[in-house]
Amino acid sequence: MSSNSISRTKEEWLSYLESTHPADIEMGLGRVTQVAQALDLFKPAPITIVVGGTNGKGTTTALLGQLLAKKGLSSGGYNSPHIHQYNERINCRDAKGVGRLTTDEELCIAFSAIEQGRGDIPLTYFEFGTLAALWQIKQWHVDVALLEVGLGGRLDAVNIVDTDLAIVTSVGLDHQDWLGDTLDLIGYEKAGIGRKHKPLICGQPNVSQGFLDHAQKIAAELIEIDQQYSISAEEGGWIINLDLAGGNKRQLHCPHGHIPYYNIASAIAGLNALNLLPTDVEINQAIEHTQVAGRLSHCSYLFDGKKINFILDVAHNPQAAEFLGSQVGQCSRAILALLADKDPVGIITALPKIKHWHLAGLSGYRGQSVEQLHTHLLPSLAEKVSSQHQDLALAIDHCLSCVQDGDTILVIGSFLTVAAAEQALQTRGQ
Repeated sequence: MSSNSISRTKEEWLSYLESTHPADIEMGLGRVTQVAQALDLFKPAPITIVVGGTNGKGTTTALLGQLLAKKGLSSGGYNSPHIHQYNERINCRDAKGVGRLTTDEELCIAFSAIEQGRGDIPLTYFEFGTLAALWQIKQWHVDVALLEVGLGGRLDAVNIVDTDLAIVTSVGLDHQDWLGDTLDLIGYEKAGIGRKHKPLICGQPNVSQGFLDHAQKIAAELIEIDQQYSISAEEGGWIINLDLAGGNKRQLHCPHGHIPYYNIASAIAGLNALNLLPTDVEINQAIEHTQVAGRLSHCSYLFDGKKINFILDVAHNPQAAEFLGSQVGQCSRAILALLADKDPVGIITALPKIKHWHLAGLSGYRGQSVEQLHTHLLPSLAEKVSSQHQDLALAIDHCLSCVQDGDTILVIGSFLTVAAAEQALQTRGQ
């Protein structure tokens, strides 16, 4: 290991990671497998759980961590992307439920270990970061690794690990340039995180045949929602029914919580398959305590004597927007800022309650200008656009001039959107 790599700061390492490979994304497991083999990273913890899906990965892994702590098990997590700092991607939770993010020092040591282990093997930014996460989780000696799949599943860098449980939260249209333009093709990729004779949870109702075919091909132990487990509404929360060994069943009465109900069901079904569920009371406590930044994040600020409510969410595809629409009440005004490869028509169509759309440009990697975003909405949805702004801060300023005391503004589109909105609100509100 060179003295240069040891002395790099976190910021210098992240800049270096961006320059080590000519492509931002390059599908395939060959390179990352070679490095993982050299560093013995295929099993970062005694129990390894991977979570994939179009939406809901972050909330599902967060609940899994809470539930495992109730069983007295520690966990190390890997999520992406982050909102404010890279450290958010790698985290740990002890057996008492106390969590923390990886430190700058830990990140630098992990990056150094991967740099030494890779030799002359080129790695993309995500591959490098994934290997560093596996390395760091292994150093923590936790009981369970909770790993969020990045893009797709079958060919994602996370999919090199020796998996004990795989959860696919949902299957929807997103990343079509990489995964295919049909639910069958995308489902095939998502099912690829399953393993032979190991439980594969599918939280997508009426999932595509492509998913089912691949799950059968790899001989995964498929556990489907509305088949081996189910969730339905009751007053004050949810009823979850689980199949147990020997033909027995278990019924849970759970609170609403703060995350999508189908992700609650998928996390519980997953740990049920591993016989790691805590008591009913502890399950409900875990659900109540699970909140994830950027997912249905509610905040209120005072502006010129008016109390204005905001809902910030990273929803960036039609499936996520459709769920969001069921959660935002009477909110009729929204700010939208999207990455360049997303579907604004599908998102706006999925939110019919929103009558006033305010578009904003988004700078940075894969961002797009407000003019580009508006062009995607022509001509079918142009009449829904109330205003256009170069950035989130200007869009927020405009909306504040339009709303009344007690009104709610929805801000959606990506992790970058939420981060920019939080920054703007902190400098404007009280």
